[in-house]
Amino acid sequence: MQLIHTTNAPAPGGHYSQASRVGDFVFTAGQIGVDPSTGETPSDFREEVRQSLKNLKAVLAESGAEIGDVVRTMCLLTDIESFAIFNEEYAAFFGDHKPARSTFGIALAGGFTVEVEAIAFVGDK
Repeated sequence: MQLIHTTNAPAPGGHYSQASRVGDFVFTAGQIGVDPSTGETPSDFREEVRQSLKNLKAVLAESGAEIGDVVRTMCLLTDIESFAIFNEEYAAFFGDHKPARSTFGIALAGGFTVEVEAIAFVGDK
């Protein structure tokens, strides 16, 4: 197992890695909407979603994966009523690529409103 770390995404806030690569697969931890250069979280939900997805992209890139390699995501929202906004940003981010996805309404630690994790397949690279 190769542990992945990049300064282009927020550092883990606990005892875990940003991602791990095992064979042909990359498993990311949930990425929150913190800007790694400032440590700030946007106050606007849409912007927090965008930052979360940007952080996911950075972690994937560090592991040798791209957005098109993602086969599954798990998305956590503190307010499931915000799903429509989340889905707009998610769709814009992934474009024509449509990985399998689960989305849950749940309480998140730290006051964050969104978290996205992914599994990517990099075996054909």
